[in-house]
Amino acid sequence: MKKLFMGILLALFIASAMVSCGEKDEYAPPTGYVLASNEDADYCLYVPDEWVVDFTTAAAGAYYSKSDPSSVSVMAWNLEYSDSSLDDWWSANKEDIAMVFSDVEVVSEENTTLDELYAKRYVYTATLGENRYKFLQEACIKNGYVYVFTYSSIEDNYDAHMDEVEEILSFVRIK
Repeated sequence: MKKLFMGILLALFIASAMVSCGEKDEYAPPTGYVLASNEDADYCLYVPDEWVVDFTTAAAGAYYSKSDPSSVSVMAWNLEYSDSSLDDWWSANKEDIAMVFSDVEVVSEENTTLDELYAKRYVYTATLGENRYKFLQEACIKNGYVYVFTYSSIEDNYDAHMDEVEEILSFVRIK
């Protein structure tokens, strides 16, 4: 009887350890990547380990280097209305962008997915001061929040990082 009890206890301990390890590893960074978001956030942003993680802004993000500050970030906002759509969000977002940047030009809008959720990708250019920037934003909605991934770069450097950005996007997780 004692051996049976010890066997059951050992099995429960092993099962418990496996479950806790599985949960911990579920959001572990892919090989060659680091977590660039707060562990308590309801999303995960992973970036190549040579990028510089930056926690100095409200967004979870990273930039490529001091000489090339191309950056990626993720932010989440509570939607004002539970029935808001991505089109509603984008309409308001465009107004906010126009308050900061000049010469805003939308290059493309397309349907896509972000962590297997329906999403929209918006690519646009805009001017701030003497610099012309190019942006890619992917947004999705989950549980009343809009999650927005942003890639920004000086327009001339934009294409240089697109392969990495596409891979970064493939690793974004919405919890």
